[in-house]
Amino acid sequence: MYTHLDCIALRTTKVSDSKNLLSAWTRTHGRLTFSLPAGAGREAHRRRALTAPLCTFACECDIRPGRDIHTVRDLRALPGSLAMQPSPTKTLSAQFIAETLDILLRRSEPDSALSDYIFDSVDRLGAMTDSRAVAAFHLIFLYQLTHHAGIAPDLSAWGSGAIFDMRDACFRNTAPLHADFIAGKECTAMMTIARADFESAARLPLDRHARKLALDKILRYYSIHLTSLGSLKSLEILRSMAD
Repeated sequence: MYTHLDCIALRTTKVSDSKNLLSAWTRTHGRLTFSLPAGAGREAHRRRALTAPLCTFACECDIRPGRDIHTVRDLRALPGSLAMQPSPTKTLSAQFIAETLDILLRRSEPDSALSDYIFDSVDRLGAMTDSRAVAAFHLIFLYQLTHHAGIAPDLSAWGSGAIFDMRDACFRNTAPLHADFIAGKECTAMMTIARADFESAARLPLDRHARKLALDKILRYYSIHLTSLGSLKSLEILRSMAD
């Protein structure tokens, strides 16, 4: 029996000349893997566009207990999908976010609050018209995602001169006896991102260099508390994003 699913495409892997595997986050069933036909025709081109990284799509899926790979049909773009509005800067951000989620969500169970956050965030990225907002999207998204991942930092002790201990996820008055901490201007940047939202993304007062440093720290934070993100292939491409 086929079930309707709303999905966010994460990663497509070619397994043969005739078949691809698509990992996707679904609103109701968490992470699933779909088998899709490969090919070079018009329909294959349409399917690749619909399932490009972070594109949202609907489908009918034959979900059977005990199966790791599922059959889908009737793929169609959801309203506002990035597939409907190609943009070089949004594509860079989407590739990075999709690859990051593909790693972070590998062992995740269905979670309605997490799904609502991811779907809403992707819709907001699609609706952004200011390139400055798009350039800051990934920082705000990853910071807010910490709340849904159960690793949100404790900001209660923030103050002048405070140092953020990334391992203990809290501010301290003195540096810890390890190298995983943030101090000085990087702490100020962290608090700026923590207080931002997607509506204010275009006004995020961080230059390109500061964004790069902030991203490195956020990825290190995730690596400490969840899983290593050191293998992200899209990271260097994202770092090249212009202001």
